Amino acid sequence: MIRGWPVPVPVAADALGLSRYGASLLDALGQGTPPPVGHDPAAARLLAVLTQLGAVVQSANPTAARRRVSWWGRLLGRDVEQELDAHDSQSRLGVLLVQADAAAQGIRAQLAQQAAAQERAADAAMTLEAWVDAGHLQMAALAPPLQDVLAQRLDHLRRLAALQQVEAGQWQLLREQNAALLARSQRITETLLPAWRQTLLARRVDDQQQRDQQAAQLLAQIRAEVASAQARLD
Repeated sequence: MIRGWPVPVPVAADALGLSRYGASLLDALGQGTPPPVGHDPAAARLLAVLTQLGAVVQSANPTAARRRVSWWGRLLGRDVEQELDAHDSQSRLGVLLVQADAAAQGIRAQLAQQAAAQERAADAAMTLEAWVDAGHLQMAALAPPLQDVLAQRLDHLRRLAALQQVEAGQWQLLREQNAALLARSQRITETLLPAWRQTLLARRVDDQQQRDQQAAQLLAQIRAEVASAQARLD
């Protein structure tokens, strides 16, 4: 019993006592209950920031913004407006990167909590099974009517153990999803986005067509990473 759960005790000699077999363990399990599986605000915050990053990056190429305006729009000066909007979008990137880093820190803290919840659920399942096994070993010494009472109680404990095992698996899955989300966030913010920004800067003094192609490829990768991150919540 890793967490110091109550250890199995001798079964009672009366029906009421048998119907409450393992009550001390159930009381202990009900204390300090972790948040329900799926309660994951840190992941939602990070995903929201990544989605905003994707949108800003999409609109943050000033030259491309000008090309998207029609001939009539250029006459009305809308190409200049589009370019100014793109520059404003670039200034938002810094703020979003800070928010992404803060959200990623929240994910890391959440991963530790989820690991603890997974361990607790798995250990609770093992402890419940130990109580069930101990109860079965003592059943033969009871009169048949009392055996029925204890059998019902043991079946209840066994079903609780199965639920705890399922919960442990759910926590593990959530941890794996969050770890994947964190890895995607790091790839976007630490690798793809800096490379994309550097490509945009370099295009001013280099072959613009080649740099535009590189920027478009990096943009496609950023959008793909954001889409994959969004898909985790579908």
